[in-house]
Amino acid sequence: MGRIWCLLFVASLLHIQRSHSFRALTINEATCSSDQFRCGNGNCIPNKWRCDQESDCADGSDEANELCRARTCSPDEYACKSGEGQCVPLAWMCDQSKDCSDGSDEHNCNQTCRADEFTCGNGRCIQKRWKCDHDDDCGDGSDEKECPVVPCDSVAEHTCTNGACIAKRWVCDGDPDCSDGSDERSCANVTKTTTPCLAHEYQCKDRITCLHHSWLCDGDRDCPDGDDEHTANCKNVTCRADQFQCGDRSCIPGHLTCNGDKDCADGSDERDCGLSLSLGVAQGACNTTSEFDCGGGQCIALSKVCDKRKDCPDGEDEPAGKCGINECASKNGGCMHQCIDLKVGHHCQCHEGYTLSADKRNCQDINECDLPGRCSQICVNEIGGFKCECEAGYMRDPKNHTRCKASEGHASLLLARRHDIRKIALDHMEMTSIVNSTKAATALDFVFRTGMIFWSDVTTQSIYKAPIDEGNEKTVVLTKSSVTSDGLAVDWIYNHVYYTDTHKCTIELTNFEGSMGKVLVEDSLDIPRSIALDPIEGWMYWSDWGASPRIERAGMDGSHRTTIISYDVKWPNGITLDLVRKRIYWVDGKLNVISSANYDGSQRSQVLYSGEYLRHPFSITTFEDSVYWTDWDKQAVFKANKFTGEDVEPVTAMHMLQHPMVVHVYHPYRQPDGVNHCQSVNGHCSHLCLPAPRINERSPRISCACPTGLKLMVDGLMCVEDPLYVAPVTKTPRAHKTKPRPKYPRRRLPTGVQVGHADIRIGINDDLQLSTRLPLLPTTFVADQRPMKNQTQIEKTATPSEQPDSGFIALVVIASLSGFAVLLSVLLLIGYRYCSKRRINSMNFENPIYRKTTTTEDHFSLRKNLPARIYDHTSVMDEEYSPVIGISSY
Repeated sequence: MGRIWCLLFVASLLHIQRSHSFRALTINEATCSSDQFRCGNGNCIPNKWRCDQESDCADGSDEANELCRARTCSPDEYACKSGEGQCVPLAWMCDQSKDCSDGSDEHNCNQTCRADEFTCGNGRCIQKRWKCDHDDDCGDGSDEKECPVVPCDSVAEHTCTNGACIAKRWVCDGDPDCSDGSDERSCANVTKTTTPCLAHEYQCKDRITCLHHSWLCDGDRDCPDGDDEHTANCKNVTCRADQFQCGDRSCIPGHLTCNGDKDCADGSDERDCGLSLSLGVAQGACNTTSEFDCGGGQCIALSKVCDKRKDCPDGEDEPAGKCGINECASKNGGCMHQCIDLKVGHHCQCHEGYTLSADKRNCQDINECDLPGRCSQICVNEIGGFKCECEAGYMRDPKNHTRCKASEGHASLLLARRHDIRKIALDHMEMTSIVNSTKAATALDFVFRTGMIFWSDVTTQSIYKAPIDEGNEKTVVLTKSSVTSDGLAVDWIYNHVYYTDTHKCTIELTNFEGSMGKVLVEDSLDIPRSIALDPIEGWMYWSDWGASPRIERAGMDGSHRTTIISYDVKWPNGITLDLVRKRIYWVDGKLNVISSANYDGSQRSQVLYSGEYLRHPFSITTFEDSVYWTDWDKQAVFKANKFTGEDVEPVTAMHMLQHPMVVHVYHPYRQPDGVNHCQSVNGHCSHLCLPAPRINERSPRISCACPTGLKLMVDGLMCVEDPLYVAPVTKTPRAHKTKPRPKYPRRRLPTGVQVGHADIRIGINDDLQLSTRLPLLPTTFVADQRPMKNQTQIEKTATPSEQPDSGFIALVVIASLSGFAVLLSVLLLIGYRYCSKRRINSMNFENPIYRKTTTTEDHFSLRKNLPARIYDHTSVMDEEYSPVIGISSY
């Protein structure tokens, strides 16, 4: 009987255990949501981690062959031929990168050029019309071989000495367009070829770059060709205390000596380095894997330890009672993970993903996500490891799961050169021309949604736009001789163009039609250069290379201005934004570095320093894990890893591009979609509706603004005339009276003359408004000031501005007033005599109904006495000026 009771008790226990196991299994199954995968051990992982070639389940069940091979690729994916169920986006096929493990995504790729293209010797494809145009477009010179002598069009073109053809209208315009300058020789109407440099500046041989004389022979090659450091300019030069003088008497920074690279032309900086190198080895730390540290910087081989011979001065290699003892045999030597026995003593090691704590015994988890660049985009820390994920629209690179690649689209580069704008494919060797025959294209940007590109030309002083597929059908956005812009950025959400004006020292914006503009920043600017926008967050960023080089940011409505980078920056040529990681990148042409920081300037880091590939960088852009930049010295476009600066390689051949200016990556992910909060009734603004910076969650999304000449009413929505507004005068950069002039460059292509004006408007019965533009008197400045650019170019041959002569206008006005006064006197006299006669011979009765209200009695009043009037935003900026006076619609 007792035996039966025991059997029943055991059976009940087994039943309870099974019910608990089933209940636990049910609970585990219930904890995994629909977007999760349940591992064999019951753990849950995100469903997207399944079959990603990484074992995220401890038992590896998420990568089981029977599970992954049954995977079916979607219609927008390519099924790799390996049979492992691997799928890659269709956009990754034939992109010169093997994404499938078997490389099948790069098989059967037609790499031949199109019928309208020329196949270069290196396999690159260029447009056929570039062949034999005296420009090495292939990079290997194959497009300029076996070229017949083709004469230029005698009607529309001018033949340079080297046979190149340029537009005839460019001849004798004060700006050398032929590479040898032959278009500016023997010009009867030009008294002097215009130079963009001031009297106390050095002009580089490229005729564009200007340097302060203090930059000559300072050890840094600041000119694109390095002619500021040539021996002819550097005779009898004494180097500074922190510099090394080469055998040819040139100077280089002192820290470049004995670094293994010949920075001096004669290699003298790498001579007599043996002594210092030997001292460095003697004083360095011992190699713990092969050497024993005796102390005092002396190292011996590990084989000499515990050999019963004292090799260290004090016998440290033969400690009493410690040789031949395995400390790891007892309790693992007190180590948490691994114990490594040594001939003398032992040390602890941790598994991958852990690090030793301060006691050198226990191990603690490493947060790999604290290391910059460990993951391309999203990093998820785990105990003993980490996991990388990608933002929407990106996928992990099958070859490197820490990297992310765009899942759609084919990225390319838009590049502004002096005389054209080109598109360079990044996934195959192809280069096409978008816009031809530009005078001096400098800055550019695009709107991917509409396929429109915008660019500035500093010679014509204009901003243009054109469809990217029909670039020759260009339209002027801002009129001729109105803006000198080295930096330009497009707000692709709110449809505005932001640009820096180095002539007026301002940051301004205009709509895409150029009919409504506003000056956003004009105070404390010296030489603003590059500009970048993040309209989703409402911030704009710009660089200033003036007396106090810096990088600043402000809201896209001009508010909340602050400096984010102010130290270790000298020549910030180009800036760009990483919209995914919220970081800003910039190139410094003086320090030869690429650096990055968070949007607020924190967590700053140096990406790359190179005296070879960053000799003279001008512009920078970024996409995926790479940065791209143009270099004037190498005349090429380069790329490198944006986290480490490694894997530097040229995108174009060296010395292939003449004067490569601004570069942009052309891809839809460079302009992500965002909400236009002004789309509904223009944000209730009468004129400009601008994005406001996101300071916190309660910050307003938009801000109303007024075009130049109007002011915002107290309601913050409507704009009215500003009675105190006077048109701004082109200003010069600020003088520095108490300090020596700092060295900063000015790169400016020759521009036309611009004369400042003041606007004096008179209202006629508040209906008709006349705007008389009177030239201001010229202003002179001391030499230490930066003279106005037009003061250095007065002798430039250009179409003169049709400005009326002020003396002639004065004579006309005086004569008109005098004639009117005489006529009025005669009429009054006749009227007086007539009324006197009527008073004698007749009786007058006043008509109580009739009142004289004819328009002959016009009353004039100054605009400042008129009441403020509210304007409808559709009529603003619609002005058409006659040669003498302007009739404005407002």
